[in-house]
Order: sequence, then C-alpha cells, then structure tokens
Amino acid sequence: MLLYGPRWVVLLPLAILVPVALIFAWRALLPLALSAVIAAVPIMGFRLSPAGLMAGRTPPLQVAPNGLRILSLNAQGGGVVQQHLDEMMAAYTPSVMAFQECGRELGQNLAKRAEWHFEQFHNLCLLSRWPVTQRDSMPRAAFARISDLGYGGAAIVIRYTIAHPAGPFELVNLHLETARKGLEGILGDQGLLRDDTGLPNVPASLETDRFAINADIRLRESERASYWSARHANTTPIVVVGDFNMPVESSIFRAYWSALSSAFDAGGRGFGFTKHEGRWLRIRIDHVLFAPQWFETSGAWVGNDVGSDHRPVIADLTRKR
Repeated sequence: MLLYGPRWVVLLPLAILVPVALIFAWRALLPLALSAVIAAVPIMGFRLSPAGLMAGRTPPLQVAPNGLRILSLNAQGGGVVQQHLDEMMAAYTPSVMAFQECGRELGQNLAKRAEWHFEQFHNLCLLSRWPVTQRDSMPRAAFARISDLGYGGAAIVIRYTIAHPAGPFELVNLHLETARKGLEGILGDQGLLRDDTGLPNVPASLETDRFAINADIRLRESERASYWSARHANTTPIVVVGDFNMPVESSIFRAYWSALSSAFDAGGRGFGFTKHEGRWLRIRIDHVLFAPQWFETSGAWVGNDVGSDHRPVIADLTRKR
C-alpha cells in the first residue's frame, strides 16, 4: 500500500526522536541520520545523480547540438494545459512533446502549430520538430474486452519513427492502466485509507479479488508493452515515454522495464514527484526511459504545474552512436 501511498509517513517517527535525541541522547543522532537517508532514498525515491548535479534545477534554454529534449505530460484532458502551452514550450524548449489524456481542445491547439509535426492516436498526442516517418500501435483487442469489466486493461501504446538529424530513432508514447481500479475500494480522495471502506457491506474477498485482478492485468500490460516497445532496441535507438501509472520501485516496473534506463534516475535530482493527488499524495509514475546502449542523459527535470494533476517530465538525451 505504501508504494502508491504517502511515503513521507516513514519520516514521522524522526520528528519525535530527533528532538529527544538532541536533549537526552545526542549519540543517537548518527543512527537517526542514517535512518533518514534510508527513508529518503530507497523508500521515498530521492535521487542525486552526478548528471543531475551538473544539470541545474531547470533545463537550459539551449539543447545540445544533435541532442534531443523530450517532454512528456499526462494532460488530464488538456482543457487547462492548452492555455499554458506557449508558456511551457518557451520555458522548456522541447524538441519532442508527448501527451497522454490529450483531449480535443489540446489536440486542436497542437495541430495548428506551424513548423511542428503533429500526430494523434486515441488520447495520445505527439508534437515533433522533425518528421514522423512511421507509426505503429500495439494490438490491444484482448485488453479492450476486459476493460469493460471495470478492472483495467486500458493500455494504449503507439510507436513512432522520428527522422532526427543524427539518425532516426523510435519513440513510444504510452498510457498504462492505473492501480486505482484495484485500490479504489479502500483508498479515499486524499490517497489515504478511507475511514469507511464499505467492507461491512462488501465482502472482503471481493475487494481482494478486485485488487488481484487489477494487478494481474497491469502485469500483463507491461509484459506485452515492454516487449512490443523495445523489441528493436538492439538495432534501433529506442525511447519510451508516458504515464506508466507505477513508480520505478514497483515489482512490475522492475520486472519488465528495467532493461531501459530512467532519465530521472540517471540525470535528475530530488524526489521527482510527477503526480499530485489530494493534499498528501505525491508519487513519480511518469517516466522517460531510454535504451542505454543508444543514449545517455545530461539532465532530467520535473516541471511546474501547468493545469494538470500530473507534472511534465523533461529529459535531455544524446546519442552515443
């Protein structure tokens, strides 16, 4: 539950223990400091990479020659995001923008931009400085059938070939199923356990089954999507971006996406929370991944609020070969 909940609760004991140690047992400060590091890094996901230290707090205005700056954002429909689009593009100067939950207004706004190449597939939108030469979507008929049951299966995945000056590369834009459909029976609006879960009226086995079915669907989605996305990685540069709806600590993520490198893990600093829900819940579930044999990152950042419950993820990538 902590994986998708407010992880900062692990720091609460320190709020009491540190003042007590300062007064009565200062020798305990060292193990308490070690506990704080353990809580912040492996549990809460704090990152402090050498590339992140060099990159600064915000993306530089200029992209490196032959570099690639990718911005990915779940736009939550895009009605508000499209009002901030010019500001966002000026601040982050992306060369490729990938959107999930891209609604009609946002799609129309993107399509009108001269000197950009626009693509849309269902609720996934792409805006690229360079031409898109090929496009292919992952077959999802089986997932579409089970999504009607309410347990999940809404994964949408599309792959583009983009004609970059340094050589073509493949970019996959995806939106995977959320764990919410498995957790919504026991979590409230703030991302915390509800006071009244409804369990007296709903058998616990049904809630457990719902969670297990949703988890199995998400596992199968990632299994299929990861293979389909990166099957050409040995011969073609691959970048995978989007709303994965899971943090890097997830067992599903580690099982099926760890062959690719996370731009924020390799080039970011801080917690990198991309999803803000309610007052207390912050989590990093939006990612820019790349094939490490083809790319390296010089920096990764999480942008400011642009009118969505997600924050944009920005990453600078450079071809190795």
